[in-house]
Amino acid sequence: MTASRWITALGLALALLLTGCGSEDPSAPPSGWETADGRWWTSGADTATVFRTLETLQDMGITDTRTLSLTQGQITRVQMQEAVKRSLIALYRHDPATIDSLFEARAVPALADVSLSGDMREKVRGEFKQTAYKQINNHYREPRRTEAGGGMVYPDSLRNEETSGTVELQVYVNASGEPEGIEVLESVHPTLDGIAMRATTQMKWQPAFLKVNNEWVEQPSFVRFGVDFGQ
Repeated sequence: MTASRWITALGLALALLLTGCGSEDPSAPPSGWETADGRWWTSGADTATVFRTLETLQDMGITDTRTLSLTQGQITRVQMQEAVKRSLIALYRHDPATIDSLFEARAVPALADVSLSGDMREKVRGEFKQTAYKQINNHYREPRRTEAGGGMVYPDSLRNEETSGTVELQVYVNASGEPEGIEVLESVHPTLDGIAMRATTQMKWQPAFLKVNNEWVEQPSFVRFGVDFGQ
């Protein structure tokens, strides 16, 4: 399953958990979690580690190239490589430094002899992206959710057009597959944001894995997904 389909499936699975109402505040952080400004983290977690801006490759410190047209004349091999990196941004968001290191060591050699003629936009989005992803995937496994967490309460008072939508979250998952930091990227409503975040504190993941000396070693990583609150 591709990363985008997995994210969509996760959002749909979570939506199915929206049931009933509970006696305690379903939007409050559980014991052992701290909160401020749309962010929750486990007590003692290093906030500089568990919260990062991962919107663009520039935010990640990967490249300084801001725009590149693949339709205006010939491009250099370096420009092609940067375009392929941007096509893999969902993968980069898991662990920018690790993915970029693998890209340089594995994907760049595999792309060294490809032709730069023809429809470069199509090649970057198709053939070149698949080549790079395959090389990286031979040495890196993305995190996968294994437990959805507890059921979420969707208050009847908030079931209206103004408070429907999808809460987009970014979560830091440690090497044991446990969430340590949760950040709201796109808010719907403070209460619904909190409900989605609380459910996320109970989730479990199969952590990311990096192949080191022919052994797969668990790695911390970031994951993103949406929690849909329809009417």
